[in-house]
Amino acid sequence: MAGTKGKTWETVPQSRIPRNLNAISEALEVGKFERVASQEREDFPRFRYLFESGELLPPAVFMQALELGAYETINGAQLLFDPEVLVLRDNLVISYKALVAKIRQKASKEIDRLPDAMIRKFASAWHAWESAWLRNREVHAVEALQPSVKAILALEPLIISAEKERLLPWPRVQHQKAITLKCLEGFVHAFGELAASVLPSNKREKDHDARLLLLTDHVLSLRGEKLKTQPYLLEKLSSAPNVVFPDHQVTANEASTLLGSHALAPRDGQGVPLESYAFKLLGTSGDANQGNARGDLAQKAADHANELLSAFEGLKDMLMSLKSTLEHIDPALDKDDAFVATLQRFERAFRRSRRLFLEPDNLA
Repeated sequence: MAGTKGKTWETVPQSRIPRNLNAISEALEVGKFERVASQEREDFPRFRYLFESGELLPPAVFMQALELGAYETINGAQLLFDPEVLVLRDNLVISYKALVAKIRQKASKEIDRLPDAMIRKFASAWHAWESAWLRNREVHAVEALQPSVKAILALEPLIISAEKERLLPWPRVQHQKAITLKCLEGFVHAFGELAASVLPSNKREKDHDARLLLLTDHVLSLRGEKLKTQPYLLEKLSSAPNVVFPDHQVTANEASTLLGSHALAPRDGQGVPLESYAFKLLGTSGDANQGNARGDLAQKAADHANELLSAFEGLKDMLMSLKSTLEHIDPALDKDDAFVATLQRFERAFRRSRRLFLEPDNLA
């Protein structure tokens, strides 16, 4: 999305633009002029759709020149164009206006052909503007995609570490789980930045605690349940060493402080191991057939755990599928319905599970 429109917009009749550009294209094809199409048409795959019609001077591209403002908005951020791009755009429009008068004269048989000097000036102006414009837009695209790139780069070591766990014997596997947990913390932090760049504040969590994912894995292991997608990435990570949760015997302020710290090791007794925390919440086995409130809570916990871990798998798969397409995709991910839906599903599942598992009032 472009920013404030250029000053030349209202002085160029839109309805005649395709016809005029076609006349200029015909003159360019019969004469010997410098290259009009910029190399950037080929260098930047994400913008090839602008030229897929095969036209030398696509009217839609010229319309974007007329509408060009000081910035374009991607994922809610205003990204400024270089001043050079705006100057080159003005030069292009000036050369176009000069040719329009000659095109009228040619149509009325006042002249036989469009002046070579004016055609050459327009071709040079188009080439210079298109090249600078596409380069600026590619820079903006790369900048707008940085949160996605960071999330992918944080996800890759998490996947590698989780795969190594499955190959290692005890006790070496426990050391690898500690590494996996650190990688998970890094990923959820990177994901938070990605969500902040795409989703409105009321659709996302402000702080993602990686321990919640471990707790949901533990809930499923208590019940002996499996996700439909097997094996899932975080399976058995709940047995990672030195993972503690707030002891809700402490004051509310102390518990809130500890929750926000994401501490993964005990601090002066202000924390309980994951297994003990789950016991306080769910009881001995998480059996939904206990016929009481504790059993109902266990079933609810299992449902929440399934949804959160399934949403995490969907998020993981979606991000990894982007890895090979980053040079081609539209950077406006907030307009990508499938992308936004995947993020929102994870955020909703995370919020529901957080309320159930991490809020002190839910503990007996």
